Amino acid sequence: MEQDKFERNITRISAWMDENDAGAMTSVVEQMLILPHEDDNDRDRIWAGIRSVLGMLPNSPIKRGRGSSLPDEVQAVLDNVANGVKTAARNYFKAGDGIMAVLLKKHGKSGGGLYADADEYADAQATAIVASLKTRFKENIWDGTPDGLMNQTFPVQEVNEEE
Repeated sequence: MEQDKFERNITRISAWMDENDAGAMTSVVEQMLILPHEDDNDRDRIWAGIRSVLGMLPNSPIKRGRGSSLPDEVQAVLDNVANGVKTAARNYFKAGDGIMAVLLKKHGKSGGGLYADADEYADAQATAIVASLKTRFKENIWDGTPDGLMNQTFPVQEVNEEE
């Protein structure tokens, strides 16, 4: 792995670690991030180890496909928010001795019907919240920071009063 790609990956993982909980893997990953990397082979082995360790986490920053176009710090905040939303949504789905499972239905675009389980509901809610936050970030409503979630500036629409 080339030096610049390795450094981008390390920066992305460091930003994710600042915002998310890796549990028992935290110290392992932190130590892997500071290992010496003299050549491409060293970087390949270190990156493979980091991917392997973080890949075991339920909210892993290691994803398939093209990476996010958002800054690493913003993506880390979104991952943390998504994890929190999933936890809250699962609890909500399971509330009331299972009554929520028969009350909550999918959006019509998703085919309607009921959610199969708490995980499907949690994934849907997290996806919707993250999509909304990405739009808010791109429209400069949210600054991409955890603190900024409490200080979003929504545009005020003018009311046209014609008489």
